[in-house]
Amino acid sequence: MRVAKQRIGARKASTEESGFLEIDKGSAVLTMDRTAFDSSGRAVEYGHHCYRPDLYSFEVTIVEK
Repeated sequence: MRVAKQRIGARKASTEESGFLEIDKGSAVLTMDRTAFDSSGRAVEYGHHCYRPDLYSFEVTIVEK
């Protein structure tokens, strides 16, 4: 992977997600969509994720170019 684009958000859990995550339907969940690209610009990975906010955190490092 050369570069990845990632979007983090929040919304209410669906019925199916609630069952998987063992939370009440409509509870808040964190979401993340990520696409990673190789050095030629070709997409090599895509992920669509949903997390329990009480069991997950995001850490970001920012570096000046």
